Amino acid sequence: MQRRRFLATVAACAAATHAVAQNLPRTGKAPFRFGVTDVFLHDGAIHLLQQFLQAQLGMPVQIIQKSSYQESLEALRSDEMEAAWICGFPYVVAKGFVRLCAQPGWHGQPWYQSYLITSARRPQARSISDLRGDVFAFDDPLSNSGYLVPVVALRALGQTPQSFFRGTFYTYSLHKVVEAVGSGLADSGTVDGYIWEVLTQRQSQAALKTRIVAKSRRYGFPPIVTRKNLDMALHTRLQYALLSAKGDAQGRALLRSLDLQDFLMPQESWFEGIAELVAILDGTRPPIPLSAIYAST
Repeated sequence: MQRRRFLATVAACAAATHAVAQNLPRTGKAPFRFGVTDVFLHDGAIHLLQQFLQAQLGMPVQIIQKSSYQESLEALRSDEMEAAWICGFPYVVAKGFVRLCAQPGWHGQPWYQSYLITSARRPQARSISDLRGDVFAFDDPLSNSGYLVPVVALRALGQTPQSFFRGTFYTYSLHKVVEAVGSGLADSGTVDGYIWEVLTQRQSQAALKTRIVAKSRRYGFPPIVTRKNLDMALHTRLQYALLSAKGDAQGRALLRSLDLQDFLMPQESWFEGIAELVAILDGTRPPIPLSAIYAST
């Protein structure tokens, strides 16, 4: 019952924030529509992003909050958004209609890791093998850290989520994975290391009630993309604005709010590891050893 109430709350919040237009200037120009999911941990960062992009692009900007990566991809494919901050997994599967624009730099690097987490009261859990029989929280079916990595890891064990776990559910929010595990609604879960580290740094009570079981190898940080049919001049303006953010007062405020150092020029090679996992999930490549996916903490 408690888990059902939790999931109902998540769904209600997602529906309430499906499309967010904040303080749009009243001009005759059509807004530049920028999509986000749950990478933002507070509304202040969304407002800073909007204000920064409006100043840099010289046009109204609408921030559209989607409840899943699938919704973001559908909006980009149907020209309902110009750009979005998505995950590496959806980028790999959507290369036909999106292009890389900028790569957030966490600790100045384009990488992050997927973390397996469990209750801080379970010190004996040291690998995904120790989580057998758990109720497990996933983020999104198109999340690299929140779905793809652990599912491919289970393939290495000859298992599926259905055969390995007692139960699973999706939160459609990385920080809600942390909340689910911290509150005991899930025994364990999988989360973006960036999100877990930021929550821990900010003394989130839910995060402090969890611990890391294992960290994955490094993967390309969730990128910012534009739809491929977007006017190249506008794509370039957005890219220049993001790459120059740390040289601008508003840009630095945005970066601080996100605990990022800068935005980097993206490289296709940064997503090769995720593309390998996608091929394994699709069955076009054989499974790889568990040791090639997770390392000990």
